Amino acid sequence: MVLAGCCVNTYAQQSQFDEANNLLEESNYREAIQIYQSIADEGYHSGALWLNMGYAYTRIDSLGMAKYYLLKAEKYPETKILATEALEFVNNRFSRRSAVLPPLPWDRFFRALSDTPGVRGLVFISLFFLYAGAAFVIASWFRYDLRKFFRNSGYITLGIAAVVFLFAVIVNYQDNRFGTGVMIDRQGPVFQYPREESAVITTAYEGYMMQVDFRESRDYPEWKYIRLENGMYGWIREEQLRVF
Repeated sequence: MVLAGCCVNTYAQQSQFDEANNLLEESNYREAIQIYQSIADEGYHSGALWLNMGYAYTRIDSLGMAKYYLLKAEKYPETKILATEALEFVNNRFSRRSAVLPPLPWDRFFRALSDTPGVRGLVFISLFFLYAGAAFVIASWFRYDLRKFFRNSGYITLGIAAVVFLFAVIVNYQDNRFGTGVMIDRQGPVFQYPREESAVITTAYEGYMMQVDFRESRDYPEWKYIRLENGMYGWIREEQLRVF
């Protein structure tokens, strides 16, 4: 499962990556994790890096951390298949599973747009239709015999451009407001309010996934406002999560 492919763009980071891979193969998991983390801290990220970190955490029985890094590796095309297989293995090792409500259709739709083509891709698509629509409108000024066709085509194409741009705005808003959290502690209480003396709504266990609301959480630096997969909302201590 260890990936030795190029992880970074510079020789120094590639050398570190190879050193960490060797440690991983020699079962020196904690030392390998330290080197992988130093590479990540320097801003060099890749599917191979996250996948190997996930594998290393699996070997030291830190399944919440393993799941967090494997979910990140799943975002990269070159490691998606391996990460998905590893995630299935990790999920089967959790002693507790969260009830999962199916996402609403529009949530699935905008999540799919966020993954592919993403905000940048949507903007480019919107610009393509914008230019195409403008071209149709301009063409209607010169082709009197086809004026109605070009004009209608232009308006329809400009309308598509506006809709796609609106989707880009919505996806960008959601990407900036919400993140995905993974519980890394064995268990922890979810509170009604961001203080420990408030009522406990439920308990989150290692490996639980949740939606993190950055806007609601910004005034409470040690807390995160979350929505669990079973639909419950509450507050949890920040150090119990890893968020991406």
